[in-house]
Amino acid sequence: MQMFGFPYELILYFSQDHISFLTNKVDADDHSHHYIQLTIGLEQPVSITVEGQQIQASGLFLRSSVIHQLQGYQQWQWYMLINPESTLGELVKRVYLQDSNVCVLEQDQVDQLRQLATRQLSSITSQNDYNQSMRNFMQILRLQGQEDYEHKSDLDDRIGDILLTVETFPGHELTVRALSKHMYISESRLSHFFKEKVGISLASYIVHHKLRTAFQAIFNGVSMTEAAIEAGFSSSSHFSRTVRNKLGMTARSIVQNSRFLKV
Repeated sequence: MQMFGFPYELILYFSQDHISFLTNKVDADDHSHHYIQLTIGLEQPVSITVEGQQIQASGLFLRSSVIHQLQGYQQWQWYMLINPESTLGELVKRVYLQDSNVCVLEQDQVDQLRQLATRQLSSITSQNDYNQSMRNFMQILRLQGQEDYEHKSDLDDRIGDILLTVETFPGHELTVRALSKHMYISESRLSHFFKEKVGISLASYIVHHKLRTAFQAIFNGVSMTEAAIEAGFSSSSHFSRTVRNKLGMTARSIVQNSRFLKV
């Protein structure tokens, strides 16, 4: 099915500190998650109920861990779920969410973000394309620290070792405790060091990595159950609950007629 010029019903990007997706199939009952949420209505204003209060807006930020529900009405929207502990998350909280759980964006910002989504995000095929889109994103929202957004090729060598270990560690064994034993460093010291250097907690990064790994396998043709187990979830139901909690959608609805890109 093709709607709003997109040949999919969901275009999904997994990055180090956030998940971004364009979709016309979000209808989520009351839920909350650890992420800061950006929602942009690409065709019409967004209808979102936050702690019982309905809000109509073309674009908004929602603070993490706030109960909300979404009515998509099969219209195209852009969602970005940002880890609040990341550099990007800290910037968004400081600029937009200091005094409220919700911040409605200015219409000129929404118009520019709509153009970014429809002209750039919908057709991205490479890491460089995505990085350029996110630099534009930072400029539109007048967030400082654009240089922090680049995937950090100049990270401390020790962080590089941790990231490589996460990538190569067996999924069913991947925990902060297992990594600390493998690297001969205490859990608390490892977690503090990772958060300080990368801007996201190691535990959150591991969950994010497992979700990304599972979806990548699914989009490569592996069954959902097998992909969940290989990624380190105890069962397909554990994977499904995590997806629902993190993304506000079912895993199956994400997979159907969708495109995935790891960035």
